[in-house]
Amino acid sequence: MAILFRLLGTSIQTARSASALAGIISVPILYFLVTELFPSTEKQRSWWVIALLSTYSLATSYWHVVYSRIAIEPILVPLFATVVLYWLLRARNSGRRVFFIVTGLFLGLAFYTYPAANFLLVLVSVLLGYYTWQDREFLRAHWINMLLLFAACLAAAAPLALFALTHPNVFAARLNELSLLNPVAAGGSPVRAFITSIARTVAMFAIKGDTKALHNPAGRPVLDALASVWFVLGLWVIMRRYREPPYFLLLTWLIIMCLPGALTAENIPHFGRTIGALPVTCILPAIGMLSAWQWFAARLRPSRLLSVFAALLLSLSFLVTTIGTYHDYFVVWDTRQDLQQGYDGAYSAAAEIMNQTHVPDSVWILPHTSLTPSGFGGDHLDFLYRGDTPYHSVSLHEATAPRELSRICRGKQKALVVEWKGYVLEEAYNAMAGDPKGLIPFLLGKYGRELNRRSYAGLDLVTYQLPESPAFSIAKRFEPLTVNFGNELMLVGMAFGGSSLHDISNPREVQRRELPSGKSGWVALHWRALTRPIRNYKVSVHLLDQEGHLAGQVDKLLLSNDLHPTIDWRAGQEGIDYYTLPSWGGIAPGWYTIGVTLYDAETLEPVGVGARGQAYELGTMEIVRPLEPGMVEPEVRIESGKGEAAPGIRLLGYDLPRRELNPGDKLSVALYWQAVEDVSRNYLLAVRMTGEQGEEWGEEFEPPVYGTYPTTQWVEGEILKDWHDVSLPTDMPQGSYWVSLFVLEDDGLSKRVDLDKIEVRGRPRQFTMPEIQHPLEATLGQLIRFLGYNLSSNEMKPGETLQLTLYWQALGEMEVSYTVFTHVLDAEDRIWGQRDSIPSRGEAPTTSWIEGEVIVDEYEIMVEPGAPPGEYVIEIGMYDAATGQRLPVVSDNQILEQDRVLLGVVQVAPSN
Repeated sequence: MAILFRLLGTSIQTARSASALAGIISVPILYFLVTELFPSTEKQRSWWVIALLSTYSLATSYWHVVYSRIAIEPILVPLFATVVLYWLLRARNSGRRVFFIVTGLFLGLAFYTYPAANFLLVLVSVLLGYYTWQDREFLRAHWINMLLLFAACLAAAAPLALFALTHPNVFAARLNELSLLNPVAAGGSPVRAFITSIARTVAMFAIKGDTKALHNPAGRPVLDALASVWFVLGLWVIMRRYREPPYFLLLTWLIIMCLPGALTAENIPHFGRTIGALPVTCILPAIGMLSAWQWFAARLRPSRLLSVFAALLLSLSFLVTTIGTYHDYFVVWDTRQDLQQGYDGAYSAAAEIMNQTHVPDSVWILPHTSLTPSGFGGDHLDFLYRGDTPYHSVSLHEATAPRELSRICRGKQKALVVEWKGYVLEEAYNAMAGDPKGLIPFLLGKYGRELNRRSYAGLDLVTYQLPESPAFSIAKRFEPLTVNFGNELMLVGMAFGGSSLHDISNPREVQRRELPSGKSGWVALHWRALTRPIRNYKVSVHLLDQEGHLAGQVDKLLLSNDLHPTIDWRAGQEGIDYYTLPSWGGIAPGWYTIGVTLYDAETLEPVGVGARGQAYELGTMEIVRPLEPGMVEPEVRIESGKGEAAPGIRLLGYDLPRRELNPGDKLSVALYWQAVEDVSRNYLLAVRMTGEQGEEWGEEFEPPVYGTYPTTQWVEGEILKDWHDVSLPTDMPQGSYWVSLFVLEDDGLSKRVDLDKIEVRGRPRQFTMPEIQHPLEATLGQLIRFLGYNLSSNEMKPGETLQLTLYWQALGEMEVSYTVFTHVLDAEDRIWGQRDSIPSRGEAPTTSWIEGEVIVDEYEIMVEPGAPPGEYVIEIGMYDAATGQRLPVVSDNQILEQDRVLLGVVQVAPSN
């Protein structure tokens, strides 16, 4: 390989050329070996057919093709096996001393290839013993030649033998890990492990092959179905005739060269460790086929035409093998995506991209999971990377990675980060290359700034601006908390901060709770499992304005430092997570709330925070004006020249999240403004809905940004996002309405802009009391009466769905849209089923209720598949989703604890 590198250059193709060359050379040598093993005579003229068929089998063998196209050393074992046995047969058949010496030299050189080749010494020794036992004259005639053979072997292997003697631990460490003599590797029972290894090694030929994609891309056995038939027939022939030298050699060869796999306990069967048996595996089908032909010809005495037909039929087997090999190696690449990872394709792609990227005064960062040692994967890049920019593989242990990253980035202006793709986030603990928790972008984004991102098939290349003197940390300290989420997880600590006005920030600036509009702040959370969680959870960290509108949000799957989702956490286990929290472009200066929500990763159902509802408020962040206007992307853009709403301000566009509403709903419109000059006037804004007959609904005048940021504070070039909420009257008729914007100043209307149309849908209303299966009265707040419920069944199994119907009555009209929660609780108030919703699946928000109206509210609640058998109770209630505050509950003139109503008991039966 080194010679080829010097001649052809260092590349993957050149490396594979070395293994391909070894595979190609093995083919003609096998032909000469078989002709030496079965020389044609007057009596046996057809033995040359075995040589031809064996050679063809090797050339088209799936096993041989796979290893001839990988730049690893096992492909040398069949080459040296055929060479050694060829010269041994030449030596035995001719008696020439030079052939014994040549045999010894190649036998010694075989030790330098792959550990499985060491068994060639056992094979040669057994064969020499057999020849001596079979013919006593052989020892008398060749004892000196045999001594010379072993002397030549020792001379060739002497440097490696010296290394083995002086470095025994290094030389044998891997063998000791795999050996069946190691009680750990053998699972405590070497005998049972050995029997299992033998069975699996035998099965690899026709039943189940190597499970590693690198060794077996198609996941198939060594031989196809037809070839397996001929292999078994050939094996039966040589076992019957094992006393004859050619057949003894083949049987011994097959058994001994399968021992390297059978004597190990990891990844069995293993094509690499047994590859020394590859040539004999190609010879046996040829023997089986020739034997079948001879039997056929001897008993049926076929005509020439029938003979040709039979020959064509038999040769069909080799055609099937050839087509199968082509398909199972070349075509399978299009169907197995995991081969990219198995063959380290991501590293090849990364090196190619790195070789084409030149950024002065930068450093490459290649993140690897916390389960891998630092430097993992570096050998790939040592081989493939040609650039001058230094690169570092960083193991993302949360306790050490920030300090290591600071050292790596010191003195550099930019970091070039390879973000690996291709792993399943819920099974990130199986990945090696990757940053599943996003530690690198969190740290570099916290103190620096992402400059650009380029996306490729297996990775993203992200460039970051670095601070002058990096001192990265996840958080300097955590403020202690005791926030219980659903009696499963507790938030026990938190930290958050902002950023500077500039591209980079120092440690003091990130600790301040001040954030320029359009930049990202940071949040770090410390979690503890109160019990073993029954679900995988995600965390949402959000930035809210004073009316509860989102100003920024980030969602992540909650993972431990060892990358396991919460369903794998044990009781008492702790972990930290970290979030880069964006503030979206155009957010007006002011104070904003940072909140946290925990929710089921599969069903998206939020987890309650006791009496606080679904979200916990961490604190407030001050948003300040940025140095440059932020970038915004309105849902609908206003054409240039049509958005001049008033002197000094221009309407760029708007968002209208909902275009179908119900009476009593709240219409929300986000307006995007640009100050074309410093604004000297105070403007009022109104959003009005106009019906088809010109009737007006829902008008409300107010200053922009809830009156907290008047237009007189706007400066030239500034861009702002401005939310306006208008409540639809509960008696608003069904129909289409224009949504219009009115801009006013002290002396009256300045401008009207028609935005878009919405549809108001009516819904049937009920004022008579229905028949209720389980009447149960309670009052929630002051304006809602609970009347009772229907339940589909009082008994169910885990994984089944419970049908629950709730009946409500409005005691008056409401300005708040409340959310209903329904929980299935065990005796410890642990939630095993949950469904939260606006009443009537969102079709009947409480803001649309009319006094005296009865609302039928249906829910489907799935009981968790892992719910243990026993008694469960259903709890219901309502809360304000904006604040998380539950409505107080009064029943029989008593205020109920925990602001909930407890319904009937449900019996969960065993799943079996």
